[in-house]
Amino acid sequence: MSAPPNVRPARAGEEGVVASILTDAFADEAGLNYWLQQGAAKERARARFFAAAVRDVVHPERGLWIAEADGAALGAAIWLGLGLKAYDFSPLQQVAMAPLLFAVAGVRGSLRGLALGEKLDALHPREPHAHLVFLGVAPSAQGRGVGSAMLKATLAPLDAAEATAILEATTERNVALYQRHGFEVTANLHLEDLHVRIMTRLPQTGFPAGLAASVGAA
Repeated sequence: MSAPPNVRPARAGEEGVVASILTDAFADEAGLNYWLQQGAAKERARARFFAAAVRDVVHPERGLWIAEADGAALGAAIWLGLGLKAYDFSPLQQVAMAPLLFAVAGVRGSLRGLALGEKLDALHPREPHAHLVFLGVAPSAQGRGVGSAMLKATLAPLDAAEATAILEATTERNVALYQRHGFEVTANLHLEDLHVRIMTRLPQTGFPAGLAASVGAA
């Protein structure tokens, strides 16, 4: 990759590209390992989860992003705009989602996942904010600045809109990356061997006016 990747909103029909990159990027991520099925079913469960996540499981109005270079997709992200809450289902929607949840997590994992979501939501700021739900880079492209390029491109419109952003990080390496882009750890959640950091980023100054005011949707 000789030049920085091009970062753009995913187009209609590219949901599978986003899901595939995130599935590979999160092959051994502690937060998903905490509740998704493990062992022989791990890869299939993770792929099925992300296939659903890019459609409407995270939120019907989710924003999908792709980083690409030389015709190849290298990174992907799922953002939620201001006021949108991840996995915010009505009781009827929860019933409809139950078969998928049990398929990817089993009974015990489903209960752990639901409890984890509630605990994380309680630590999120109450004021309106954008939420970086997932950002992943294809294993073959990691360490080449793809994640930073995606953050710069997707945070710029939030700065133009003077919007706060949040995310969750489970590794020190990711914490360091996000800190370089203005995020700070504002809360911590410890569950057994899982440590999740809630990171918050206030809008930064110095970006040109006129940028889009939201991260957009596919």
